[in-house]
Amino acid sequence: MKRLVFPAAVFAGGLALCQALFTILVFVSNLELQIELSVLRAAGYLVIPNKNVIDGMDGLVPAFCGAVFFTATAGALLCLAGFFAAWLKKRIFPESRFFGALITALWLAGAAACNVEGWNPDFTIIFIAVPAAVFAASMRWMTIAQPGDGYIRTAHIIAVIAAAIAWLPCLQQDVFLDIRDRVLLSNPAGRQVNEFYYTYTLYPAEIIKPPAARLLNACTIENKGSEAVARNLSGRLIEFDFLPVSNAQAASITVRAGALSFEFARDGKVLFETKRDDFFSRPGTTLETFSDLADKSEFLRLFTLAGLASGFPLGLYIFVHCGLCLAIWFVRSIPLRSISASGICLGLAAAFLVPFYAEQRQPGDIESIRAAIESGHWYEQRSGLKAIAGQDRDPVELGVSRELAESPHVPVRYWMARALRKSESPEAISMLVTMTHDPSPNVACMAYAGLAGTGDSRTAEFIRSRIKGIEHWYVQQYAYKAMRQLGWKQKLPYTN
Repeated sequence: MKRLVFPAAVFAGGLALCQALFTILVFVSNLELQIELSVLRAAGYLVIPNKNVIDGMDGLVPAFCGAVFFTATAGALLCLAGFFAAWLKKRIFPESRFFGALITALWLAGAAACNVEGWNPDFTIIFIAVPAAVFAASMRWMTIAQPGDGYIRTAHIIAVIAAAIAWLPCLQQDVFLDIRDRVLLSNPAGRQVNEFYYTYTLYPAEIIKPPAARLLNACTIENKGSEAVARNLSGRLIEFDFLPVSNAQAASITVRAGALSFEFARDGKVLFETKRDDFFSRPGTTLETFSDLADKSEFLRLFTLAGLASGFPLGLYIFVHCGLCLAIWFVRSIPLRSISASGICLGLAAAFLVPFYAEQRQPGDIESIRAAIESGHWYEQRSGLKAIAGQDRDPVELGVSRELAESPHVPVRYWMARALRKSESPEAISMLVTMTHDPSPNVACMAYAGLAGTGDSRTAEFIRSRIKGIEHWYVQQYAYKAMRQLGWKQKLPYTN
């Protein structure tokens, strides 16, 4: 039995260590973000997230829940790296000093890769500690090779590779939306998972975003030239949400304004210098260049994405396989029990994929779209509305019923809001305004995104009047982006 459950036990222990370390990382990041946003707010700027979120950023719950995202992606991949390194060392190359040296070199190279774009001590500690701990635990608890292990290993490989191949046709642009709609939003438990994701993932995301990808950036201006130039510089920075404040300690970005040139620094280190006239003629390009140079997290983002694509599903397989092995205890042969569990896992993956293959056959022509929408089944209605949105058609012109905006099914309301983004009719705008009150953050976000397409400054003022009362950070973000698309921008503190 030990040979069946120890991979899940070791993996769980590694994830627990990841969770603890990532919680500390997110907690510190939240405190820094809280200070930065509080300074911006005190300076007179409109800040996102708003006070409803800022006041709770120093709590342990947002840090712990936010850390789950890193644990389930990057953390899972680190645990798998430690586990498979131990398996190779103990089972395949037990006497090879070269392989031991190779493992050590790869381990240190992974930690060093965290610092390629700049010093990242927090992630470096995690990249060193987690694989080492999992490796040590695996070496301690892994059993020696036993009869039937070859069959067990083959079954694992077949199950994982077959499931991966089966997934390939479904890996198109909207695959995560399809998973959300068909798996999560179709049942109460899944809706809770979806709500958890959209409530807490923005906390860890702030850690690995480059400056240009952040919604707001606090910066300070060290003026070594004229006041008129500094004032003009402030105005151009604000246009791109780089917001000047006087508190240098709360802003990691500094712009040193000389008579003829500007220097852009982060954490006291000058990264980019440009001529004054070049900046004023191309401020967006300059700030993008600075953001690329200030980005210390490109490797971490790629590693997290790799963890989402491989670490998370493989970790899920390990846990499900272990649970099935315990459930079919009546199969006395250990190899047969493990192989059976692998077969059941593959069957579950196949059953899980059936609706996604059906997704590839969406209605295309107008008649099939109308038939799907009028079918009365929410799966079909969702597919019809998704087709309308994908073809940039106007649902109002197609006579889509307004009742779909009030459907009890979140995916239907979401795709209705997304389809309405292409409509210019007053009825569509009215529906979108109503849908900004939707209890689902997914729907409310799409409603605000739809309002961004109206091109009416009065819509920006409407959003401005409501944005401070929005509770959900994700929805606040979409509302703010909609205002910016409609031409609204922050003002200098002394004119705000």
